[in-house]
Amino acid sequence: MSNKTHHRYVYGLDGLRAFAVLSVIAYHLNFSWAKGGFLGVDVFFVLSGYLITSIILPSHGSRLTFDFRDFWIRRIRRLLPAAYVMIIATVVWVVLFKEELLATVRGDAVSSLFYTSNWWFIFHKLSYFDSFGSPSPLKNLWSLAIEEQFYLLWPILLAVGFYIFKRRSVVSCVVLVGILISAMSMGMLYEPGMDPSRVYYGTDTRSFELLVGCWLALVWPLKRLSAKELPVKVRKIFNGVSIVSFLIIILCFFFVSEYQTFVYQGGMLLFCLNTAILVACICHPSNLLGKLLSWKPLRWIGSRSYGIYLWHYPVIVLTTPVEEIGTQNYWRIALQIFVTFVVAEWSYRMIEMPIRKNGFRQFFKRYIPTTTLTWKKLSITRKLSTVAIFLIVLVFTAGVTGLAKGEVRHESPEKTSVKVSPNQNEEEHAVKEKEEESQQSKDTDSKEKESESSKADEQEKSSTPPEKIFAIGDSVMLDIAGNLHEKYPNITIDGKVGRQLYEAIEIAPSYASFNNKDAVVVIELGTNGYFTDEQIDKLLSYFDEANVYLVNTRVPRSWEDQVNETLAKKAKEYKNVKLINWHKESLEHPEYFGGDGVHLTQKGSEALTELIQDAVNE
Repeated sequence: MSNKTHHRYVYGLDGLRAFAVLSVIAYHLNFSWAKGGFLGVDVFFVLSGYLITSIILPSHGSRLTFDFRDFWIRRIRRLLPAAYVMIIATVVWVVLFKEELLATVRGDAVSSLFYTSNWWFIFHKLSYFDSFGSPSPLKNLWSLAIEEQFYLLWPILLAVGFYIFKRRSVVSCVVLVGILISAMSMGMLYEPGMDPSRVYYGTDTRSFELLVGCWLALVWPLKRLSAKELPVKVRKIFNGVSIVSFLIIILCFFFVSEYQTFVYQGGMLLFCLNTAILVACICHPSNLLGKLLSWKPLRWIGSRSYGIYLWHYPVIVLTTPVEEIGTQNYWRIALQIFVTFVVAEWSYRMIEMPIRKNGFRQFFKRYIPTTTLTWKKLSITRKLSTVAIFLIVLVFTAGVTGLAKGEVRHESPEKTSVKVSPNQNEEEHAVKEKEEESQQSKDTDSKEKESESSKADEQEKSSTPPEKIFAIGDSVMLDIAGNLHEKYPNITIDGKVGRQLYEAIEIAPSYASFNNKDAVVVIELGTNGYFTDEQIDKLLSYFDEANVYLVNTRVPRSWEDQVNETLAKKAKEYKNVKLINWHKESLEHPEYFGGDGVHLTQKGSEALTELIQDAVNE
């Protein structure tokens, strides 16, 4: 028996959707003022749980009369067509214009087609927050995977719940238990200072957000909200609560960071409960904020928020040069937003609404010739549409099956790690090669005298080098390893691409011989992500007798300020620790950096090496 109950459309929720999707876009555009924009997804989850449960609930007046098949077909019509068009278009674009991303996109595309991309990203350790070079243009589909998994299971679980417990109040209590279990699993699995992507992507750790909306639908059902005016006092309370709740959400968009421990240990749950309060208020017909959020421009964005969310991320990723990732080029950003809105409008009018209203059969009749039509009788438009669809499918198939190039995901001739010890022949050979490259790149014109003078100064500086010196770091340390070895032949270097500070803690005990007052320890970490006070304290505890130099970071990513503030604080707290301010030194020198704005050119390598040498020999 199909559930044909029609619900009152709440235009204010479209306004809330608009704020949510705009916050996500601002976050993905790396605006520093929108560091909490990722919470827009939480708003969508709460809304989805509330509205879907509101659709299902009326059928439970008499048990198990809900038409599962009809519900799932409607969800498929609503979600799959636009998503599949975006996935296919993205793969085709990558095959034609971004071949270097093909190996990355292939697996992401297949998992996205089956709405399992969140687990694909978890198993392949693809961080949601950290990225160098171009990230996957399909990374935003993790949230749609969770929603689709929810739509598949929730009607069954809800029907079983009503069958067993009968009463809505008991079912709502069971849902509360589910909320607590999921939120607690997020808090327990989250490790401060570690990449939070596991708990961020996980269906198990994010289900509570959808369940908060489900619980609200059970205790505050949309169909029971009367259009009658509330008493003046009650209406004022409703309006006041809704405004405060809305302001809390906006403030969170501005000030909450994805690296705050509180976010994962109760913060997201509180945010979702606050969102549920706002939704409850907006859904009442007499609410003032609900009417304000029904402003037509907000309604337009909100009604197309699904398409906007789908398209904004691939548009941003595929049109942002690698060297501009993490930076703001306002002309580029304006164009990206414009293209996103145009494509979302096209998707809404040409894909989403036609299929939702008329189904797949009528939709395909418009574009693909049926057996009753001969090719000759088709209009030019129908012929071109058919050929275009065939070519697109062909290119997409080539992309996901590996017929195109780009088989290897992480193959590079560059070094990914280096360990340099005194008198190590292989590394001396590498240094010689580095010297030859350096010699070729030197300017031999008017700066000859200045170069000779600086060499003399360097010799004077390094006349009494430290007896023991150890340097540990990430890929930036790899960039300067050759130069450091040239200045300090007795240096020991341990550098590795992608190294996080917590990884350095694990290997620090093996370098215990450098923990004495005559030794120098240079720590260059923070390029790949933030760390906690406790973690840096732990690392420093292994070198509490040595002379430690912390090199701060220059990385156009959201964690840069937090990393540098923490390092500066530790340099003040510890007597044996000094700060090497690479961020300040490199501020006005774009020539120090390669295309990604992080890794060093030859000039940058020489500049950082000299800065370290100045600090150590001071």
